[in-house]
Amino acid sequence: MYKKKLFSLLLIVLVSMTFSAAQSINQRQDAQVGEEYIISQPCATCSYINISVFTKDGIILSNVPMINNGTTWTYTTVLNDSLRHDVNGIGDINGLNDSFAFWFDVTLSGQQASSVIIAADIFLIFLIGLLMFVLNSKYKGINFEKESNKITDSHDGNIGKTFIKRLGYGFMKNSFLWYYSLGWILLIIVKDLVFRFNSPEIYSYLSLFVEIYSFGFFLVIVAWIGIFYKMVMDQLDILDGLDMGLEK
Repeated sequence: MYKKKLFSLLLIVLVSMTFSAAQSINQRQDAQVGEEYIISQPCATCSYINISVFTKDGIILSNVPMINNGTTWTYTTVLNDSLRHDVNGIGDINGLNDSFAFWFDVTLSGQQASSVIIAADIFLIFLIGLLMFVLNSKYKGINFEKESNKITDSHDGNIGKTFIKRLGYGFMKNSFLWYYSLGWILLIIVKDLVFRFNSPEIYSYLSLFVEIYSFGFFLVIVAWIGIFYKMVMDQLDILDGLDMGLEK
């Protein structure tokens, strides 16, 4: 009697597991926000397939017909909501109406977040922040004109060494341009991080801010070119005077 009950219980569990597995909803590949996505369903014996697509916010597509391309049934659409999308469909499999269901995610990148890329972005943000801190700590409050004159006064005949030292202090004199340039790189990395974390609202505002910031960065590049040219010419004039002094 005990063995019969145990066998019956085991049979019920196995049937339940089989039923659950048959009813499980499969996940399909991710879609990308704003890009075409092909919803597909194979069925060699179907004469029609209709599908409905919905999210937690409501119905996206309602009972639309799929197209038979010869190997599978497809429906192409563009999705703009970064959410899970559930698909319910019906078709006449082997001449009998039957239903199916599956789901997929819609993300900014079209794929799930990569922990490696996210970790790399966070590391780069930390590295740039550390660089800004070091530059600020080392050069804060320095009189760059005075330091440049000290380098000139300590000229030992090595023109290349003196030129590079003076050029370095000349560049650091324009610290705002350095911070703006590093800030642009930092924003690009933060933008990518938000992209990977799939935050559409934040990403759209950040993208607009980066575009505005990038226009300023273009002006910074122009300023860098002008400053570099002027600095090189000034350093060459000073070093030329030092050479003449040594010859005399």
